[in-house]
Amino acid sequence: MDTRMRPGGETALDAAYANIRDDLLSGAFEPAAKLRVEALRARYGFGATPIREALARLSASGLVVATPNRGYRTAAVSRAEYRELVDLRLRLEPDALLRSIARGDMEWEARVAAAHHRLASMQKRLRAKAADAYRNWAREDRAFHLALLSNCGSDWLLRFCANIYDHTARYHRDRILEGVAPVRETEDEHNALLEAAFRRDAKGAATRLRRHIQNVAARIERAL
Repeated sequence: MDTRMRPGGETALDAAYANIRDDLLSGAFEPAAKLRVEALRARYGFGATPIREALARLSASGLVVATPNRGYRTAAVSRAEYRELVDLRLRLEPDALLRSIARGDMEWEARVAAAHHRLASMQKRLRAKAADAYRNWAREDRAFHLALLSNCGSDWLLRFCANIYDHTARYHRDRILEGVAPVRETEDEHNALLEAAFRRDAKGAATRLRRHIQNVAARIERAL
């Protein structure tokens, strides 16, 4: 498959990138694992060119590591890196949320409500241990968090938040399914965050977001 436009305006490169990224964030690949183009072609059904270009794009964000003449690997993990990433999330995301709520409008509310509805549906499937549930949950969790921040008014801040979120998500691989981060507890934290945001309680929402990030981090730390 090439990089020409597909139905809906999506190119093969866009689709390959999204599929590989979703699998990286949901833990489908082990840390520091070799990513072979032929294996990825068989997995996703795309041609070699969009796969290579997607890997190059992912390497720019640090989710994939490129080594000259040796190809691509998934990024390694470490406790020290995880703590640094969590600290950065605690610094950036609450500030972005404060800005987003201050600028909040009906379009922002609609984006957040839609993202939360999709996430709630995936949480039900996750509790039921449906096939592919964690991969889909990871995608919708990301979408919900970024929807909350989406009205912050700074593309750079939103970009930084998204990239740091993606790197912390790599550490959450299968932890929810293993019971380390209980589904119900995480769901309750999301609901409280949504309610505070829609009340335009910016400080309260920022506090709940910090608490949510800290609670998830504490649960993950115990499993690392």
